[in-house]
Amino acid sequence: MKNIITTLALLLSIFVYTSATAQVYNYVEDTTKTKEPSSEYKKPTDSDVDAFKDKKHSDLPLKDKIFFGGGLGFGFSNVHTQVAILPMVGYMVTPNFQVGMGFVYEYFERKDVSYKENNYGIRPFMRYMIPLKDGLRVFPQAEYYGFSNNREYKIANGETIKDSIWRDQFLLGAGVSQGIGRKGGVNFIALYDFSYDEKTSYSNSPWVIRIEFAF
Repeated sequence: MKNIITTLALLLSIFVYTSATAQVYNYVEDTTKTKEPSSEYKKPTDSDVDAFKDKKHSDLPLKDKIFFGGGLGFGFSNVHTQVAILPMVGYMVTPNFQVGMGFVYEYFERKDVSYKENNYGIRPFMRYMIPLKDGLRVFPQAEYYGFSNNREYKIANGETIKDSIWRDQFLLGAGVSQGIGRKGGVNFIALYDFSYDEKTSYSNSPWVIRIEFAF
């Protein structure tokens, strides 16, 4: 009887040990399994990303969508003086699409022939920024430049003549911009005047080259 009890106890011990070992092995195996990615995940498309950016942009206060800038021009010699002031204000419709209004004042004088000009104008524009890398961007730009050309000069008999004429330029071209911060940058722009007429246009070339700053 004692031998039977001993044998049963031994068999029971082997069964318990085997069961416990199998459970531990199964537990370790389960925790090391690689989980399959969820089938519900969907990578966002480019349009989704753009929509997200636009949403964030639309949440910005007005002051963060407005930028200022412009440029200055000077020219001096023994016989002429030229000064140009070109301030501008712009609005970021989206992070890349910009519209704005520029203002122009230009003074020109030729001392050798007693000739002066005071010109006042506006130049509404729109452009679309295309990011490249490290803040570098390229952009197409369309612009209308209209200004009042006010002249004062003397004719052969010494009489002083004053007149004024409104002039138009319809400009289209492109530029390169090096961004500084979120809104600022330095822009190099080349525009072509599609309304240019060699006989009647104000400038002696259809090309307008400009460097401007924005902040």
